[in-house]
Amino acid sequence: MLVLAFWVLLAAAGGGAAMAGLDGATRPLRIGHGLIAGLGLFCLLIGALIEPGTLVWTAFGLLALGFAAGATLFGVIWRNSAPPRMLIWAHGAVNTLGVILLGVVVFG
Repeated sequence: MLVLAFWVLLAAAGGGAAMAGLDGATRPLRIGHGLIAGLGLFCLLIGALIEPGTLVWTAFGLLALGFAAGATLFGVIWRNSAPPRMLIWAHGAVNTLGVILLGVVVFG
């Protein structure tokens, strides 16, 4: 389950990186990105319950924080406008760190 979570979250990260390069990501792109990330986070939660470990839970915590920030900031506060670039980069950095940690757990 951790391997599946890694690949789904990596796909969400790739989509997020592509959206960060756009000047204005459309609402369907943002929603799709969030749904894929949510699916990956759910898979990671199941995997963490099956194979617990400090790095797994740390990755989950980082990704949950990034997911919550993304949902709150981009889905609620800036629903119809572009958020500040710094928040986009911070959201991506937290999630990237979580995906890297998960990759270390899965492949390391």
